Amino acid sequence: MNKRKLYQIANYALPIVTIVMIVAIYAIISKVVNIELIAPSVGATLKQLFALFGKGEFYKAVGGTLLHAFIAYAISFALALALAILTKFCAPLKRVFAPIVALVRVLPTMSLVLLMLIWFKSFQATVLVAFCVIFPMLYTGICDAIEGVDKDLIEMARVYGVDKKRLITKLYIPQALPSVFTSIKSSIGLNLKIVISAEVIAQTAGSMGLYMQLAKINLDTAVLLAWTIVAIVIGGIIEGIVSLIAKKAVKWL
Repeated sequence: MNKRKLYQIANYALPIVTIVMIVAIYAIISKVVNIELIAPSVGATLKQLFALFGKGEFYKAVGGTLLHAFIAYAISFALALALAILTKFCAPLKRVFAPIVALVRVLPTMSLVLLMLIWFKSFQATVLVAFCVIFPMLYTGICDAIEGVDKDLIEMARVYGVDKKRLITKLYIPQALPSVFTSIKSSIGLNLKIVISAEVIAQTAGSMGLYMQLAKINLDTAVLLAWTIVAIVIGGIIEGIVSLIAKKAVKWL
């Protein structure tokens, strides 16, 4: 067996080994504590996890949370991309937006959620809170990606009279896209976490956050852990899809 094949096997096996170790450590802790309310057994948690799949509310809640996350991320990305491009061609606007972006970035999430709940409905508050956290990250990442394009190549293209359309499609996009995807990968999982956290506080109807809050109120730790596992798996799938798209897009370019 060659080194390359061994590396590929290790690449897939090591994460699985890590997950098994985490589960084993938790199982030991649960056995030592021996209080289901504090640390329910792995068996009890898995039982509740599989029980969720048989409930219609589960799929509605997952769909609702994914919808909230998609709307928040789509708005954040679209606005971040538009403003990053705009500030590239109009430098003074970057200085205008800088304090606004900085202010949104440092706003405490908890304070933000509470304020949004006063001003908006729970669904709107959930989306806006996620937007306020994710937008500054994406805006800064896209701005850096555009600024990172090789200036010598840009100057050379201008000297040879390359038209703007070709300059954008053949230079800006291929060079900026890998960095843009890096920003997307680092923020898309966080977006889901923020959305669920906001749903918990806002008790947004038809969401994963609401059922997590209900499990906490009912002191049903096994159900809460089951919902947590669902959130982790969904987040992992989303990040995996983005990574796959990024690889395909970079190869295509």
